[in-house]
Amino acid sequence: MQPGCKFLKSLIEVSHVEFQSYDFQRHQILFSSGVGERILGYSKKEFYEFSHNFFEDLIYPDDLPTMREAIDKIIHSSKDEVIEMTARYRRADGNYVWLYTRKLVSKRDKNGYPLKITTIAEDVTETVLLQDQLKEKIDQLTTISYKNSHLLRSPVASIIGLINLFEKKDITSTHNLQIFHYLKQAIEKLDAVIHEINDIANK
Repeated sequence: MQPGCKFLKSLIEVSHVEFQSYDFQRHQILFSSGVGERILGYSKKEFYEFSHNFFEDLIYPDDLPTMREAIDKIIHSSKDEVIEMTARYRRADGNYVWLYTRKLVSKRDKNGYPLKITTIAEDVTETVLLQDQLKEKIDQLTTISYKNSHLLRSPVASIIGLINLFEKKDITSTHNLQIFHYLKQAIEKLDAVIHEINDIANK
C-alpha cells in the first residue's frame, strides 16, 4: 500500500465522520468507512440494503422533502458544488439522530449526469438539541421583554406620574416626606431596570 493511501486509510479509521462513495445510477454504496453503521446501529448488510433508496426508509417522514430536494440539487449541481443536508435518521433501536451530510459529485457521464457521489456524514444530534434549547431560552427572553414593555412599564409610568403630582403638593410631615422619598427612589430604580432590560433585548 502506498504511503498516501495508508495515511488516508488511518485518517478514515480514527475519524468520527462517516465517509462514503455512492453509485448514483445503481443506488448502492461502493464504500463506507463504517462510522454510519456504528452511529445507526445496523449491520453492514442492513446498512448497504438501506442505501438502495438513498436511505429513504430511515429518514424521519417530515424530513423526506429535505432529502428529495437534496437529491434534485445533486442532479443539477455544478462542478465541485457541495450539497449540504441535515435530517433525522432512525437508529436500529427506533430512536432518531440528526445527521449532517455534505455530498459532492465525483464522477459524471458525458452529459453531466452524476455517476458517483462522495459523501461525509456527521452525528450532530447534540448540536441540534443545544440549538433547540437556545431557541427556547431566546423565546422566553422575548416573552419577558414583551411583558416588560407592555405590562410593567405602563403601571410604573403611572406611579411616576402620581409621584410627580405629589411633588407639587405641600407635604409637611417628616414621616410622610421620608416615606415619599423612599417610594420615589424605589420606583426610579425599578424604572431604570426596566429601561435597561428593554435596551438589552433590543440590541
